Amino acid sequence: METGDTFRKGKAMDNLIISFSGRKNGNCDQIGQYIASAGSGNDKVVRFRELNAHPCCGCEYECFGGVCKYREDDVYSLYGEMCRYDRVILVVPMYCGNPASLYFIFHERCQDYFSHNESSYEEVVKRLYIIGVYGKAEASPDFVPCLEKWFEGSGYSGRVLGIERHLYGQKIGDRVLDVAEVAEKIGQFLKQERSAACKEAEGK
Repeated sequence: METGDTFRKGKAMDNLIISFSGRKNGNCDQIGQYIASAGSGNDKVVRFRELNAHPCCGCEYECFGGVCKYREDDVYSLYGEMCRYDRVILVVPMYCGNPASLYFIFHERCQDYFSHNESSYEEVVKRLYIIGVYGKAEASPDFVPCLEKWFEGSGYSGRVLGIERHLYGQKIGDRVLDVAEVAEKIGQFLKQERSAACKEAEGK
């Protein structure tokens, strides 16, 4: 797409892009591929549904005082991979008014990782950007604020982009990237955040 030029110019950043869609080739997967296609060539797209990932259940809270019983699945290593990239972009769909359950598995499993890697928390958050795909803000006012909780007290703002399908007359099975304005919004969002990251680096 031509709008990829919006964030193709200048020094490209290496992105780790994680899609939390349960649907193969759905909007979140397509957005992830779109971002990667305009990236540095070193971007990696992860489809969380394809990982060996356990939810927090059937345990005795081992992560609070020891090691999570699911430490050897793919989630812990995914967190460890984040700091190898300039940005970590989460692409999250809304199901039944809430972020997808795959996103919550990812989020709740951070307890084990950060309890053993406390110094990495700030490094992960400063790399984090989130794109949420949902139906209608009026019907689901808590969707974007839920995603913004990562940044509470961090000093970072403008890190969540909500893509509201209702604004473009789209139904659940429609492809949001078919709307030129959506592709442009994604490009502007990532261009803006890249510029902020570059300014931060120059100030060090």
